[in-house]
Amino acid sequence: MTAAITMPIWVINLDSSFERYESTVKQLKQLGLTAERFSAVYGKNLTAEQVEACYDRHLNKSLFRRPLSPGEIGCYLSHRALWQRMVDENIVVAIVLEDDIEVEPGFPDVLALVEKLQQWDMIKLSDNRNGQGYQSLPLTADYRLVNFRKVPNCTTGYAISLQGAKKLLARPKIFRPVDVDLQFYPELDFTVYSILPYTVWPSSRFESEIDLMSGGSRKGGTAFWHNIRYRVQLGWVRKTAISGDLSTISQS
Repeated sequence: MTAAITMPIWVINLDSSFERYESTVKQLKQLGLTAERFSAVYGKNLTAEQVEACYDRHLNKSLFRRPLSPGEIGCYLSHRALWQRMVDENIVVAIVLEDDIEVEPGFPDVLALVEKLQQWDMIKLSDNRNGQGYQSLPLTADYRLVNFRKVPNCTTGYAISLQGAKKLLARPKIFRPVDVDLQFYPELDFTVYSILPYTVWPSSRFESEIDLMSGGSRKGGTAFWHNIRYRVQLGWVRKTAISGDLSTISQS
């Protein structure tokens, strides 16, 4: 039997999408897990002044391929609010889940492994594709920790350490989507791992709230040369960096 999980589990959920939260909580309860709802930031409700205070349009233009949508800004602010809560309350490790997920029975076992691991910033617990990572560290007969040259998209589910939260909050303003920012981990000396195989997956039953808020797409406004520059920047990271040194990971 898996030991009791002591880390907080937070589920990011818009006030208008309570059905998603109920679906997630029901799945977690069936696995003996308790979660706390976090009321997500609805990007379209942000005032121009609020957007200006958190969003760097100059860096967005030079370091991303298009302007962020209101949904992407709200999504990023939701995650940042939870990272800030970790710092304010001195929470050593937390689990952050978005609300459009399917949870497999092995999820508690993965969380128990997370609690034993040390010397990491983020461990992704979910992805929208079945990637295999770059290097691998066996944890049990069933699970392994991997690092990446190409960090996966999605912030559907992840574990984050207090050290990692502080690094992510070092950016004074946002300028890329949160999941894309994580792919530029060397900028913050940030480590990203995953425990495979994944036990949390994006649900096909729910449409992306960000896409709904953006009229079905987040690709509008992409300029050709901005896209080329962005692709070169991301390609350089993938060619020259690895998202974490597995030899530094310890298990308690």
